[in-house]
Amino acid sequence: MEKVRCTAGETIMKQGCNVQDLQKLTQALQSVFEDVSVVELPPECEDHWQDDAMQVSYEQGGGQVSCVLRRRVSCGGVSYGIQMSAPLAGNTLPEDRMTERERELVREDMNRDFLTGAYNRRYVETVFRENLEQLLSQGGQAAAALVSLDNADRLRYTYGQPALDQVVCTIVNQWKKHYDQPGSRVVCRIHGEVLLVICEGMTAAQLEQEVRQHYAAMPCECVAGTGMMSRVAFTLSIGVAGTAELASGQQHWEGLYHLCDQRMRAAAAAGGNQICASGEN
Repeated sequence: MEKVRCTAGETIMKQGCNVQDLQKLTQALQSVFEDVSVVELPPECEDHWQDDAMQVSYEQGGGQVSCVLRRRVSCGGVSYGIQMSAPLAGNTLPEDRMTERERELVREDMNRDFLTGAYNRRYVETVFRENLEQLLSQGGQAAAALVSLDNADRLRYTYGQPALDQVVCTIVNQWKKHYDQPGSRVVCRIHGEVLLVICEGMTAAQLEQEVRQHYAAMPCECVAGTGMMSRVAFTLSIGVAGTAELASGQQHWEGLYHLCDQRMRAAAAAGGNQICASGEN
């Protein structure tokens, strides 16, 4: 496929845009792709579109295979989803032309976050969800911690987006020192400045104890920026929960995530720089 180059596109992907920029980008994309669509995303759907990397998938139909690219962009405070598609040569999926090793590498790459190298939301909603359902059906349990960078907007305004990205990478690397065992103890970047630590075979109390120890020992600052570097200090708000706490009928991934999210938000609302692992902070 031809690479699209345009000022509007660069503005959108790096700094946000206005309506005119979005229209210019759409027109430029229509000259390259067979089909281009732009839709406004309702708030409940925004997190299903990654904002830091292009989503790539393939669709088969009508005797041909099309490559479909999706990207979320912000325009005037509103989130839009851009979908672009174009047919590929031949009528078989790219995976059908790969060796088993190539398929494995592609699947692994699609489960990784573009910025940090940690697992991404796709991994959580496919691989981990399936593993958790199997684990719970066998009488097992799991615990998770949702980790959010405090005052991310202030840090972005003060130091810039590149520095904030470096802070996020530092935080991910700190947690990966302790949670980097594929299939049982992993760190995922859910979106933006929010991470998820997942541990199979643990209770919320056990994970809370570990997280408190690791956070207390964590160096909460890093040297970041472009050109003139700055020492950026940061704190985290963390919500911890376990499947054993979930009510009957809610023992699934969505229930666990919702409880972690509630507690993370409670920690942030209480001033941040703390861990909430129960109904009370």
